Amino acid sequence: MNSWESIQVLSQLAITSEYFLQVTLDKSGRVLSSDSGIGPVPSLFDYKEKPIFFADCFLSSEWSKYENQRVKAWKSSHQSFFIELHKINHPDETTTLTKWEFFFISEDFGTCLGIGHPVDPLKPYSLGLGEFIDGNFGNNELVDSLLENKLLGFWKIDPQNEKEQISPGLAQMLGYQGEEAQSYTKLSWQQHIHPDDLTRVGNQLRAHLKTKGNLPFRSEFRMVSKNHQITWVIAFGKTTHWTSDGYPQLLQGLLIDTTEKKKQEIWLREHHYFLRDLAFQQSHSLRARVANIMGVLEIIETESHSEETQKLLNIIKTETKMLDNSLKKSIKESVQQNQSWERGIRKED
Repeated sequence: MNSWESIQVLSQLAITSEYFLQVTLDKSGRVLSSDSGIGPVPSLFDYKEKPIFFADCFLSSEWSKYENQRVKAWKSSHQSFFIELHKINHPDETTTLTKWEFFFISEDFGTCLGIGHPVDPLKPYSLGLGEFIDGNFGNNELVDSLLENKLLGFWKIDPQNEKEQISPGLAQMLGYQGEEAQSYTKLSWQQHIHPDDLTRVGNQLRAHLKTKGNLPFRSEFRMVSKNHQITWVIAFGKTTHWTSDGYPQLLQGLLIDTTEKKKQEIWLREHHYFLRDLAFQQSHSLRARVANIMGVLEIIETESHSEETQKLLNIIKTETKMLDNSLKKSIKESVQQNQSWERGIRKED
């Protein structure tokens, strides 16, 4: 995640969310700040300024792993680093595997702000994403996208005054530089929607407004930058302010990069078509040739042969039947895989 604005937004979310976790560590491992889910709960007998350290929050044996990742990122001139740590749950002293991204926030690259979440949540957590997403969250896809450098930026729309605004990071991603990038408060992300996707996205946005926000705005489409680079994105949004007459006053949302996910989907589609064609070839071409061989063998069997020749014919006949059975099994499995894949695609659509 390259935008400090994005880091600050996630940091604030971690304070209000029961899913996100937050901790700031100095170079010695002392906790400078944390949310209520990190570290022991102080008792009445603890000193008010009693310091908390890494070993109070995570398995002490993982400090060296943390340090190695920090030094490695620092030497590679990276702004942040990823790591999985076992968080200690107080007071029962059990542990939970958590995934973190730590950001350097000091000039000596020693103090790090960490934002994390459980790897395998045992319950539906409330993300606390407030104005962007409602309800409980059952899988890690969105959170992983936010933490794994896929958050492109934020946007606002004022439909009453026909004004739009995007975050600086999103402006840069869309190819704006110099003075153009500085005027991000006047830039429109909708102008960069791929022409083939524009009508569909517009309909989904209007559906959100017509239902008074009851239907969340979520849309996957292509964005085209100024230099004609295409990026697949998912847009999440919500109307956060309404007029007294019930008209939308302010829409806010975010954009997440899904290009790699889309590449995988395209590969799966091509693989699906390959399997379908292969099943057709197996069913019609290969099995037809096997049937021809079986027919020829039946004709040959009507003639008299030596004992040795008859053994060879029996072997050929047995192997041919086994080949036909293998083809039938392979065809059945290919058809089942394709049907399963097509059902999955229909559910997504």
